[in-house]
Amino acid sequence: MNDSISDIIKWICSHKYLFATLAFLAIIVIFDENNLLKHIQNQRDIALLRSEIDELQEQHDRLVKQLHELDKDVDVMEKVARSKYGMHLENEDVFIIED
Repeated sequence: MNDSISDIIKWICSHKYLFATLAFLAIIVIFDENNLLKHIQNQRDIALLRSEIDELQEQHDRLVKQLHELDKDVDVMEKVARSKYGMHLENEDVFIIED
């Protein structure tokens, strides 16, 4: 029994660098605050946020283009005011037909 325990201790002592390396890797990969698993999740979050930024940038560009069109063309502004906001001139009667 003592021989087997002493053999195990000798084996562990002869492979101390292996155990130190494994302990270091376990700390980095699993136990550290900025571990590998959290890093992978953060990369996924960054990718999702970048795609959301792209979508919002496209929406912003469309709205800026629409704003410029409204500023340039009075007829377009009047059409939007009438259709979207139900506005009318003083001497007009508006009939709203709902489906």
